[in-house]
Amino acid sequence: MCVILQSTLVPHIAIMSIKPDLPLLVLFYLAIRFGMMPGTYVGFFLGLGQDLFSPSLLGQNALAMSVVGFVCGIFNVRVMRLDPVMRVVLIVVAFLANDIIVALVHIVKSDAGAGTLFIDILVVTLPRAAYTLVFALIPFLWVNIIKPPRMVD
Repeated sequence: MCVILQSTLVPHIAIMSIKPDLPLLVLFYLAIRFGMMPGTYVGFFLGLGQDLFSPSLLGQNALAMSVVGFVCGIFNVRVMRLDPVMRVVLIVVAFLANDIIVALVHIVKSDAGAGTLFIDILVVTLPRAAYTLVFALIPFLWVNIIKPPRMVD
């Protein structure tokens, strides 16, 4: 569902060609909720869905999302509690890891230099991560503020 929303709805809410990455956000929340292995599997299939809708090399998004799902799954809620600041840092790290892996695959595939990697991170990755953090607030606000806690008798 999020891959379909990413390809249909998200281009209409882009700000100066910066689009939020809903599959990576969904992967982040699922991985910290269910752990490393489910995060890896979900990351693989979300990345494969992105690969099917993009003209890039088949498998590069699947690889990147699998690694990100695994790394985010290490911070499983059952293992350690993350405060909101650490979740923001982890989402930004997930974006950096995803884009660096995709860029490295592209560099290896095309024998290009890595000279533009740092500029791409500053110009594309960090604004995209910041825009996605706005959408990351929705589940956080729902769980912590809007949805009332259950009373246990």
